[in-house]
Amino acid sequence: MRSNVSKLAAAAAVIAVAVVSFVVFHGSAQPAYAIEQTLEANRALTYVHIRIEPAGQGLAEAWAQFDDEGKPLRLRMEFPNTEDGPKSVVWQGNKAEVWFKAKNSDVIMAEPRILARFPEMLEVFDPRVRTEAIYKAQAAGAVTIEVKPPADAQSPITLIATATSSPGGREIYQINPVTKLVQQAERYELQGEEYRFVSRFEYLEYNEEPAPDVFTLNPPADVMRIDQTMQVIGVARGDLSDNEIAVKVAREFFEAMIAGDYAKAGQIAGGIPAEKMKEGFGELKFKRIVSIGTPTPHPDPRTHFLRVPCEVEVEADGVRQTKAFTPNIRHAYNQPDRWVIGGGI
Repeated sequence: MRSNVSKLAAAAAVIAVAVVSFVVFHGSAQPAYAIEQTLEANRALTYVHIRIEPAGQGLAEAWAQFDDEGKPLRLRMEFPNTEDGPKSVVWQGNKAEVWFKAKNSDVIMAEPRILARFPEMLEVFDPRVRTEAIYKAQAAGAVTIEVKPPADAQSPITLIATATSSPGGREIYQINPVTKLVQQAERYELQGEEYRFVSRFEYLEYNEEPAPDVFTLNPPADVMRIDQTMQVIGVARGDLSDNEIAVKVAREFFEAMIAGDYAKAGQIAGGIPAEKMKEGFGELKFKRIVSIGTPTPHPDPRTHFLRVPCEVEVEADGVRQTKAFTPNIRHAYNQPDRWVIGGGI
């Protein structure tokens, strides 16, 4: 049994409420009340704050605010360890602001996919659909459900859902006995005869007024700011293959640097301001391209970069030399036809 919690944390909280409602109220004189209660909880969810363990290379903490119809208004996500280093993300109005902390850069980019995918997510996590699945799974003997009542007024209800067939798995939910909302959800995998911990979701806040700065990033004053929504970035791919466009991007970048066109070079590098491009290379002057080799995949496949080996003649302090560069090149985020340099050269 695999957990669906990680796909949409806020919705997963409501799903767990559906499971609890089924277990607690099924067989009582008012079974329909449980469903109505779950649907009401779904409609009422306006804000949630979640912490995830272990974070690994994924999401560690998230905040989400919803409108009256349950659609996301604002999101904030914290990623402590990614291929780009630690980063914070805020999404609102089809735009995402990403603070790349290791790179000291703050990038605004178009991100329409969250709303576009939301109907699909809602269909998967509709509490009524999930409740029906629990009915069927329990009736088929695929899942056993155990409920432990709270030990005292301050303790949660414990819900244990266990798969009955291989490979085996278990999910344990801690439920607030008053609100019927999930406080914590844990997933375990069966290894041999022992259930091993896989992940934990803690639901820290429900429907509270968000703090004023929750959905505002506060990078340092010296951060490099890039707004990709206000400019065309990268080089058009056209009909070129991945290797061909990677070579073209490298060539156009170095040609721009040779010409002293820092605005174009910055645009190819993902929208870096011209003054930052000039500042970044100091007194190094680019004179001519010596060679551009065959692209190779980046050692870390998560980056999707192609590395292009280049040799360029440069001049510093009146001395010329041939210097090796290896720009990392891939398509721009959400723009498969625009290829850019990213991750340094």
